[in-house]
Amino acid sequence: MQLGDRHNFGRRVELRGDRIYKPRALLWEWLVLSADSPLRKLLDREAKRDGLGRDAFGFLPTLKFFRKRGEVERAQLSPLAELSSDERRTLAVIVGRSIALWSWLGVADLHWENLVLGRDAHGRIVFGPLDVEMILADLPLPTDTKLLPDADPEYAALCQHAAGVRRVLPYLGKPIEADDLLAIAGAYRATLAFLDRHARAIAGVFASVPGVRETPIRICLRATEEYVRATPELWPPLLDAEAEQLARGDIPYFFRLYGQRGIRYFGNEALTQHKRIPLRGDVPQLDPILRISRGLRAPSRTTLREEGLFAVLGAFDHPAMAGRHASEELEVSFGARQIVVKLPGGQELRSPRDLSDHVASVYLPCHCGEVRTVFVPAVTACDAP
Repeated sequence: MQLGDRHNFGRRVELRGDRIYKPRALLWEWLVLSADSPLRKLLDREAKRDGLGRDAFGFLPTLKFFRKRGEVERAQLSPLAELSSDERRTLAVIVGRSIALWSWLGVADLHWENLVLGRDAHGRIVFGPLDVEMILADLPLPTDTKLLPDADPEYAALCQHAAGVRRVLPYLGKPIEADDLLAIAGAYRATLAFLDRHARAIAGVFASVPGVRETPIRICLRATEEYVRATPELWPPLLDAEAEQLARGDIPYFFRLYGQRGIRYFGNEALTQHKRIPLRGDVPQLDPILRISRGLRAPSRTTLREEGLFAVLGAFDHPAMAGRHASEELEVSFGARQIVVKLPGGQELRSPRDLSDHVASVYLPCHCGEVRTVFVPAVTACDAP
């Protein structure tokens, strides 16, 4: 069974029994979704030592990879039943850790169609992506992962509908309870602090893995929907590189190579030739990337911790939330015009209550994407009035 879009001279993902064939490099997925990867082993080991607990990252899908054949095990999960209040809190913590992990690692394109949600054979709740093609981006806000909806007015509605965290709303509620929101925010902040403490060791893993500089890191110049309905009125107009790929029946696929200049695409069917979009002129340019040589540290990490925390709160905020709420990790006061966060050391962070310029709400009147199945159905229609 063929899945997904055509890319790179007609290549498509295929379901082959209990395996998924992916006609592309699997290095990034192996690093974060295989229990055998050095990154997963490092995270588990340090989380146990650091007090987060060995299963702190047990929410990640754990799959077997057959990289020589381009195949990966299909996730075997059971749908979640109704959750108890304790399980709801566990899921809230998982959401916070997940937003932090993917934001810190610079992983994007985490829309709800790319996420699974279920329970594994050990009874653990699993919430995570199955495709990881975009990584090491220097992201200043968690909205850049697409787990939370970006407030860009041109794409706000699309981002709201596609936001990955909408997958958890059938279990956490619309709106979620304030205490669960504090659990999300507290886990987000604690996970970022953990990753910052171990940044150099994590960078060492990337530095030691063969193929990091040769493995494509995907770049999305437009949403697939824009290519499907590519009309003469499309703006900005199609690049020659986009038109070339559309003409052969492909959805355009672009990528970068770590440490090298230019946005690239494959120029021959064997995928041995790279073509490149011009480096200068009125064309897309590469966004900043995290430097492995600098221990994955960047000035944007401060923004991710502080403005990112308010983006998380703003995404799940609702008029029903009011007054002061406290947990072990932080205290949040929801005022009429302001949100005040008090951290354990006594530091206070303040933000306007209206954060619509930075993040959109995850709450929509429709339920598309808010499904209770492990995988999102192949066809999902919006039920908006």
